[in-house]
Amino acid sequence: MTAILYGIPGSHAVQTGELMLRYKGVEFRRVNFPPGPHRVLVRLVGFPRDRVPAVKFEDGRRAQGTRELPRVLDEVLPEPPLVPDDPRALEAERWADEVLQQWARRMVAAAGARNPDALSGRGANGRLGVLLARNDVARRVTAGAVLVVFRAYKRQQRDDRRRTGEILDQVDAWIGEGVLNGEQLRSPDFAVASSLALVEYIVALGPELQRRPLMALMDRVFSGSDGARDRA
Repeated sequence: MTAILYGIPGSHAVQTGELMLRYKGVEFRRVNFPPGPHRVLVRLVGFPRDRVPAVKFEDGRRAQGTRELPRVLDEVLPEPPLVPDDPRALEAERWADEVLQQWARRMVAAAGARNPDALSGRGANGRLGVLLARNDVARRVTAGAVLVVFRAYKRQQRDDRRRTGEILDQVDAWIGEGVLNGEQLRSPDFAVASSLALVEYIVALGPELQRRPLMALMDRVFSGSDGARDRA
């Protein structure tokens, strides 16, 4: 099975899709669109919505988003399964898509728009590679545009910073309960780890992340040691 993965540079959502494709052992080619115009371009290549990751499989099947993709992957390649059967894990998957992913995006965009030096390598050094654009100026401008698109104005930014402990505590609680980082990785593990990898770019958050159990989940997911090929 082969596929084409459409995304944008440094996207944590697209990274989730890439990790899941690798976990299933699917050969794929990644095509990055420029941030912003990607909303139009992804429709032009045949997808019904404007979000990424957008994946086209060799048999013509398509999937968009971090919740649809694992379900299509499980149809195409049932083993190893990605979609959990535990209701708590399904809730973690929903939360990762609707809450964590958006929070992480706003947090990093706000930090980069205020001061590029607040991000590791000014947004060019981290698990997701270069964020948004290779040029420093373009990256800062794009970060500002992200804040506008997602309506992350000053009040929202203050609320996001205030919720940092609550967000990270929730991840750690699920890890402690075995909902995340269990015996086998599942779709919420990849979604949560990718969003955490994005906020890891915020230099000031580094010590807080390092001391938490969630760091072990990130290291495990990004090591690729649970991939289908590694188990074969």
